[in-house]
Amino acid sequence: MTAAIVHYNTTELTGALVRSIRKWSPGLAVCIFDNSDSRPFPATDGVTVFDNTRGQIVNFDELVARYPHRHGTINGYASAKHIASVDALFDLLPDGFLLLDSDVLLCRDVIPLCDTGAAWCGYSEQRPDASWHRPRLLPYCLWLNVPMLRAHGIRFWHDGMVDCLDGESPYYDTGASLLHDCREVGLTGRQYDIYEYIVHFGRGSYGGRIYNEWLRNNRHLYE
Repeated sequence: MTAAIVHYNTTELTGALVRSIRKWSPGLAVCIFDNSDSRPFPATDGVTVFDNTRGQIVNFDELVARYPHRHGTINGYASAKHIASVDALFDLLPDGFLLLDSDVLLCRDVIPLCDTGAAWCGYSEQRPDASWHRPRLLPYCLWLNVPMLRAHGIRFWHDGMVDCLDGESPYYDTGASLLHDCREVGLTGRQYDIYEYIVHFGRGSYGGRIYNEWLRNNRHLYE
């Protein structure tokens, strides 16, 4: 079983998550999809890094250029970037993977979530107060059964699932396309409370929040 982490600019957070995986789920292989030009993830024993620091795998500028009316702000760019990264992992990890956000830490073993009998294992939510309106699967800790999904023609996202409120930036809703497509073909998943398995810092990849204190307070989860 494999854990996949999409890395941006916070090497401290991603590194702590790798150590947390090794503490709580040592049987998991670890793969990093590295999107950081300025702070790429350093070479680490036992970690496979897919280098996308210069767009070798996914060229985000070309992606966004195809949808210029949907990406008026950095928020739209960032959400598209994350979704395209996870979608690329469908090809890089065809046996399936447990998707983990780079700003989470484990607090128990997550290997039982890698359920080969379910299309996905995760937590679905719908928040009418947010800029997305469709129910989505939270990407913070989400098992994706890639062989089962691809057998039904499902990838992580498809065009046409963008949501926005009037006057707000376009926002590709991470996890909404996948959940919608599974329901369309009758594929079922397993719902669980992800916060029984992880502690989430929140928006850590954007660099706008100071995470050092959070890491110190949770060092027992990765040391």
